[in-house]
Amino acid sequence: MHEAALAENIIKIALDTAEKNHAKKISEIGLKIGDMAGVEVEALNLSFEVLTSGTPAENSKLLIEKIPIRAKCNKCGKIFTLENFNFFCPECDGILILQSGRELLVDFVDCE
Repeated sequence: MHEAALAENIIKIALDTAEKNHAKKISEIGLKIGDMAGVEVEALNLSFEVLTSGTPAENSKLLIEKIPIRAKCNKCGKIFTLENFNFFCPECDGILILQSGRELLVDFVDCE
């Protein structure tokens, strides 16, 4: 389960941010997670809850913004939101180039 390792890294980033800002407590951590990132959100939340116990991030909220899979056709230039993993343009059959959907980013850390 790689979600536990992801949660560890997210917590490390948040704790480092809190320390740099002389904060005592972390209240929220915002994430951007692409639909193709392969993250099981429920498992990430559970791992996060367990791993933050006894830290300045204990009882903090993990706010997740899901990023859809968007791609641009290399032939006609149209941009599409993909609902499946078909990377061929529905308009001209060109190859779609991924624009978003693989993100896994800590967007913000809200500290007190």
